[in-house]
Amino acid sequence: MQITHIFKTYFPNTHGGLEEAIRQIARASVEEGISVSVVSLSKKAKEEIHEGVKTQSFYANFEILSNPFSWSLLKHFRTIIKNSDIIHLQFPWPTAELLTLLFNVKKPIVLTFHCDIHKNKILKKLYEPFIHAVLRKSSVIVVTSENLKRATPILQGYRHKCRTVNLWLDKDRFDGLSEPDQAIIDMVKEIGVYGLFVGVLRWYKGLNILLDAAKNTKGNIVILGNGLMLDELKKRIKEEKISNVFVLGFQNDSALKYLLENCRFTVLPSISPAEAFGQVLLESCYFKKPMVTTELGTGTSFVNLNGQTGYVIPRKDVSSLFEAMNKLFVSEVTCEMFGQNAYNRLQEYFTLNKQAKKYIEIYKSLL
Repeated sequence: MQITHIFKTYFPNTHGGLEEAIRQIARASVEEGISVSVVSLSKKAKEEIHEGVKTQSFYANFEILSNPFSWSLLKHFRTIIKNSDIIHLQFPWPTAELLTLLFNVKKPIVLTFHCDIHKNKILKKLYEPFIHAVLRKSSVIVVTSENLKRATPILQGYRHKCRTVNLWLDKDRFDGLSEPDQAIIDMVKEIGVYGLFVGVLRWYKGLNILLDAAKNTKGNIVILGNGLMLDELKKRIKEEKISNVFVLGFQNDSALKYLLENCRFTVLPSISPAEAFGQVLLESCYFKKPMVTTELGTGTSFVNLNGQTGYVIPRKDVSSLFEAMNKLFVSEVTCEMFGQNAYNRLQEYFTLNKQAKKYIEIYKSLL
């Protein structure tokens, strides 16, 4: 069996929650004896093998509204399909979806629906007929939570072909890592008590809300990640003299593990359902850390239960955000209780054994 995942970015060119989700699905498939390829775009075309998975990145010629396109991918798309038994699309990426329709792909298609299109309403309206076309063409539509399926209008006509497979945590990712750089260790000692944000610095992450809330918190905030908002955040921190927020940019897994182990809690103050799940929340659960998230109608409120594993607050609500963070800053007992509950929830719902086999069953059923 040959499974081919198609998405706009993948390791090692980019690092994010969706890339990690694809990686985990691919690794689990390889362990079942399935051949797996991941097709993506990057600034440099290359082929490699990572953890038994063949990765093939085509040169991205241009990008429109966060949608990269490659003439080389267009040229090779028919061959990619021919050499695959099952095509696994990661929605949304219009380039892959349009190519699937253009070439009238006949192979079975698994489409993992990560989130709807939220940023550009006009574009979504124009693109909606193509979304329906690719949903009709898909053999199985996978959603990452029941919350997402219920809250997404465009999925309502396709519920008969939807399967729910939660994301899960690959704990092996954190095994055998070396100690982080001494600079990270020294920084953590100097900062003291802190809440941690981890993620790509995108428009929907609520980072400006986080900076506003940080001005009234009783501890420090560490922001870990890279993205288009990096310079904007640094500029605001400097101009507004926000002395308790530290932006570290991208860090390797050793640093990530150390920062997770030593934080008081994690915070994901996203402002849009474009935040469909939040891979960092699973990492937070694994390290027994409470979470502060916003109510989006997506998987974030399935991972984080208000008053049990952390706090779920209204989105774009600065006062609710700093009040929730301050509760965790001042009470270690609450943090320990929420953290243990979070770990227990991880073991109940978000493990490889419980979730990955669902994808394997889907693949085998299609052949």
